[in-house]
Amino acid sequence: MNVAFLLLDPELAKLRSIDPDRDWRYMVNGERAWILQAYLRLRAGGWPVTLCDRPPPDGVVVFSSKQRRELLRLTHDTRNLIWVGVREDVGEPLIADFEIVQNPSQADGVRRFFMPLWPQPALIPRDPARGARVENIAFKGFEANLAPEFRTAAWRAYLHERGLGWFTDAVSYTRDAQPQQVLAWNDYHNIDIVFAVRPYDRKLHPRKPATKLYNAWHAGAPAILGPELAYRDFRRSPLDYIEVSSAEEARMAIERLCNDPELYEAMVRNGERRAQEVTSAALTERWAQLLFETIPPLADDARVRFWRGKPLRAKELSRRTARALGLWK
Repeated sequence: MNVAFLLLDPELAKLRSIDPDRDWRYMVNGERAWILQAYLRLRAGGWPVTLCDRPPPDGVVVFSSKQRRELLRLTHDTRNLIWVGVREDVGEPLIADFEIVQNPSQADGVRRFFMPLWPQPALIPRDPARGARVENIAFKGFEANLAPEFRTAAWRAYLHERGLGWFTDAVSYTRDAQPQQVLAWNDYHNIDIVFAVRPYDRKLHPRKPATKLYNAWHAGAPAILGPELAYRDFRRSPLDYIEVSSAEEARMAIERLCNDPELYEAMVRNGERRAQEVTSAALTERWAQLLFETIPPLADDARVRFWRGKPLRAKELSRRTARALGLWK
């Protein structure tokens, strides 16, 4: 079975030759972080995959749901293709036969399969010589993903009074990669606490991945995180991370880690163990199993064959219509 990663990107020729553990800045946006990195990791693992900007004649085609509208403009016979859409943090692509979702709450194991987003490439872990001391706290992400109460003068004043450094390694989201060249999302060498609390969402951010949690595990720094489904799905013990819902709870969590070196060190050791579940090598094997072993036999289902035979535009039915026809669960 041929497996192709489809990426509509003007730099496609250059991207085929990059090293994800060296050229991580090329993979800041979602489409590249998912599609490009999966291609590069699988190819490096010896799997027969290709990267293209046009659908191949047959086989499995993996694409980003953020590019589904652009794909509708492509005229192509889809009967011999199995379309696998990576949902990312946008809506479900009805043109897909199967989906890869980044949050377990979205998966059903039949048409939708959970896959963790890749950990931060080229990650520089915290210097172990720092021990259990807490001096620097960092948020690494786009500005819109940090709750407003942690962007205030009052929050910065509290940290300053406590003698703590506050690093907001952030820019406004843009598809232009240039402003993102200043970011150091991979560098945790002097970071003592990873901090990530999004603006309030009563549904607990069901579209978001748990990447910041397992980046903290890989970095060797405890994490203080907001209430999110993805984090909770990964949680196995109180040592995995500390959850907070307000600035007051965040201050209490910081004080705990500052004043309890045994807790700090226990969280670091626990993170080292948990990180092994989400290494790039482990995820490469999960991708390979899904694309080469799990999905192809499922595509022989009569309903999927019918769905595959539809042109892309015909697949863009409403969710209600698709379910009424028994084409989507």
